[in-house]
Amino acid sequence: MLEADQERLAVDFWLEKDRGRRFAMWALMYILGNAPDLDVAFKDAADQNAARDFMDMLGRVTDA
Repeated sequence: MLEADQERLAVDFWLEKDRGRRFAMWALMYILGNAPDLDVAFKDAADQNAARDFMDMLGRVTDA
């Protein structure tokens, strides 16, 4: 069931046009371990930087 939901989330991610919703979907996919690479997922440098910040923040939380 989780695998099917992850596939659905990935499809929805590629179809989503709203930047905020798209970022939230990417963040969830990152947490679940199936997020696309930043340069593929986000064309805008600001979105890539926000995703890197999210990854760093999550890394600090999991290391603590």
